[in-house]
Amino acid sequence: MIEDRGLRTLREDLQPFAAALLQVLRQYQPNVYITSAKRSRRDQERLYARFTAGLSRYPAAKPGTSTHELGMAFDLGNVDPRLLRKAGRLWESWGGRWGGRFHDAIHFEG
Repeated sequence: MIEDRGLRTLREDLQPFAAALLQVLRQYQPNVYITSAKRSRRDQERLYARFTAGLSRYPAAKPGTSTHELGMAFDLGNVDPRLLRKAGRLWESWGGRWGGRFHDAIHFEG
């Protein structure tokens, strides 16, 4: 199984839900993983600069407004787009917010 160091950076109350989502997804696509979880302000600034310069295909929130900076969000990698939609619906059924509603399908937040 892939180790998800990103899980440990999330807020403690969000960790079991993120782990459960990964467990469900890996039944269908075993190599799903967390690409990004809690970020420093500096990391967010870098990602935002890349996004606003058109160098990233993924959106990034303005520094100071990202739930990643609070340990309340994570992004997934290596997920089929159809599976992402199903994961998003499942995440929302658990009370979370899925980034697919705002053009960021790999983003999940608590």
